[in-house]
Amino acid sequence: MKLPEFSVRRRVTISMIFLAILIFGVLCLTRLKLDMLPKITPPVISVITFYPGANASDVESNVTKYLEDELTTVNNLDKITSISKDNLSVVNCTFKWGTDLDTASNDVRDKVDLARPRLPDDVKKSLIFKFSSSSFPVVIAAITARESYPQLYQITDKMIADPLKRIPGVGTVVLRAGEERQINVFLKEDKLEAYHLSIQRIKTLLKAENIDLPAGDVKTGRFDYNLRVMGRFTDPRQLNNLVIGQHDGHLLYLRDVATIQDGFKEQIEKAWGDGRPGMVLMIQKQSNANTVEVVDAVLAKLRKIQKRIPADVKIKVIIDSARDIRNSLRDLSHTVYFGGILVILVTLLFLRKFRASIIIALTIPFSLIIAFIFLYLFDYTINLISIMSLSIAIGMVVDNAIVVLENVMRHIETGESPRFAAIAGSSEIGLAISASTLTTVVVFIPLIFVKGISGIIFHQLAAIVTITLLGSLFTSLTLTPMLGASWLKVEPLTGGKRGIRRLLFFFQAVGERALTTFETAY
Repeated sequence: MKLPEFSVRRRVTISMIFLAILIFGVLCLTRLKLDMLPKITPPVISVITFYPGANASDVESNVTKYLEDELTTVNNLDKITSISKDNLSVVNCTFKWGTDLDTASNDVRDKVDLARPRLPDDVKKSLIFKFSSSSFPVVIAAITARESYPQLYQITDKMIADPLKRIPGVGTVVLRAGEERQINVFLKEDKLEAYHLSIQRIKTLLKAENIDLPAGDVKTGRFDYNLRVMGRFTDPRQLNNLVIGQHDGHLLYLRDVATIQDGFKEQIEKAWGDGRPGMVLMIQKQSNANTVEVVDAVLAKLRKIQKRIPADVKIKVIIDSARDIRNSLRDLSHTVYFGGILVILVTLLFLRKFRASIIIALTIPFSLIIAFIFLYLFDYTINLISIMSLSIAIGMVVDNAIVVLENVMRHIETGESPRFAAIAGSSEIGLAISASTLTTVVVFIPLIFVKGISGIIFHQLAAIVTITLLGSLFTSLTLTPMLGASWLKVEPLTGGKRGIRRLLFFFQAVGERALTTFETAY
């Protein structure tokens, strides 16, 4: 039994199938995530290593060289590049496209651990960084203050950043600029020389004294107490009484060779907002989170936080990704809506039957719903590329249904019953529209195999257009003949319908005459 014949004879079955597609498609649409672009993760892993106090030459010879020697043996490595700057080494490992970055990250981490014993002791632990489009901040806000500016960093860190970190979907909260509290010890060079002390000794003493140490445990009967020696400084004034040595039988204190100040770190960045000094708050989302939901939750939280912080501290959102996404998707959605309406009007104009136009129009939503199911199952997002793909496909999805319905109507006009006409008319051109659809699909299929960032973008476009066209082919061979058998019939030109049809015939004749004139002129 052919597919059109099955759909006409099993109307209830086909109706239930499309009802299930409708329900499941709407459910998938409500669960699809919104984003600006598809997730872009280039196959690059960066190894970032800090070497405080070293110049670029020392970083190159003592850090970068040893890291490169180990990392060149990583599997699937395409190329390796490095940058050595004062205090900083960056080694970029570029892998072949298609490499599993999770596995590659583990390999890179193992190689960095192997190189670690050969690095200087002052080198900090290396950071393994994978770039992704989800690393871009989804919200950037300016935090400004006047009277509270000296405490602005602490206010932002404790009262603003900490609550934001607890929001589901928020990955990282980054603070830039501002004055961060720091206990500064200003050593007096002449005093150090007089007492024969070195800066390194003072640094070692400070590091050794500012620490909490476990001291074992004490058992008393049924109780077991853990002991800890509290050695961390809790007040800057405690540094004044730190013993650093002896001279002529007298104890030397830190206050004898230095001035202790409860101050701030040296600022390397400054920020202003609305003419007032401040700092920048950047929020990144987790890679699998919905951008719009995260941004909405962050903005709602910021409105609540604004009421609890000092009155002179102002939070102003500079960049809101959700607003940009909504605006872009709204513009493209309008294009899809207008395109669908124009398709229906053109169909009504040339077919001259209202019921036939409705049957054609139903092809559009069901084809798009099948595309939404595909997007959800393959973990795609609603983004600019997916909406653009749907706007491209919306004009093609009705082609098969128009051809099928026109052939069914031709059979009805020869006197055949709508049921027989639906089966015969659809079966006659089933192979032809299948070939026509596949010739369009094979044009998009190669885009799925494109590599690089272009492949990430065009892979989604090709996949969505292909699935939508195949969905329209399935709809035209099942839903269209079923509805044609139920809704179409030969209607005499009587009453009010005669006037409507004459008007449609008039517009069709005008259109055909315009096309004939155009062809004659050229």
